[in-house]
Amino acid sequence: MAELEKHLYMIVFPVTALVASQLKPNEFAEHYTIGSAKHFQGKVIFVEVDINFRNPYFDIDHYLALTVPKADGTPKRTKFISSYTVLEHIDLKALRCMYLVTANGKALELSAKPYTAINEPGLVRIYQEIAPLSNLIASRLDQRTFGKYITESKSKGARKIFFTQFEFNVQEFLEKNKNR
Repeated sequence: MAELEKHLYMIVFPVTALVASQLKPNEFAEHYTIGSAKHFQGKVIFVEVDINFRNPYFDIDHYLALTVPKADGTPKRTKFISSYTVLEHIDLKALRCMYLVTANGKALELSAKPYTAINEPGLVRIYQEIAPLSNLIASRLDQRTFGKYITESKSKGARKIFFTQFEFNVQEFLEKNKNR
């Protein structure tokens, strides 16, 4: 019997965790959202982590050794390695594709692309912090400046953070809603 491939996944939302699994990304997405009563039911964001990534904070080799098929040959679906300060201990260079998962287990793979944000000054931007914080922020800072600010601020940020920008045209919104 062929040995099942092992994977490392960092769950970003709704919790933060590092997980070993023998499931491929699409199978992991389906299992985590609808395939197990033990796990979250709803939308999920996770990132595949390079299987060769190591950090002394995590006992990755120990948990990978425990990630073996069940007696009936079915793959080990999830083996939690850590659920505390995971993002802070992951080397960003070890991150592979990100997966956005619907509540019914369908995954959209997002692969890395060159940074192409438009840094037009003076725009009000809406940022959603995803992990480890979860604030919704309106800011005049462009994406790079916001990322730098929020990771260097001891009072308002975190050393590492996942965030996204909402595309929201304030002027258009105000015009459409001026009589409301």
